[in-house]
Amino acid sequence: ICEGNAQRSPTFELWFKQNRPQPEVKSTGTSYGYPERLTEELLAWADKIYLMDLEQELFFRRKFPHYIEKTEIVGCSDQYSRESRELYRLIEYWVMKVNL
Repeated sequence: ICEGNAQRSPTFELWFKQNRPQPEVKSTGTSYGYPERLTEELLAWADKIYLMDLEQELFFRRKFPHYIEKTEIVGCSDQYSRESRELYRLIEYWVMKVNL
């Protein structure tokens, strides 16, 4: 989950679909006016929820405190372009680090 579901989380979703097809992954954002908006249904569906940064954690603690135990912060700032080489490198490093 990122703010707008325009750069980071869709790139993570694409990477996982190409490199780790199981388990199923979906990306979404916390802000209005972007392609995919976070829903209660999506949160209930997820076994694990990965938040891109602390901003999303603060949002979750306010809006969805009952799902906070499912969350983990990735630590990916909002400086990367969608599907950029730098973002793919960060994803690969993070996946290796957390052993997914």
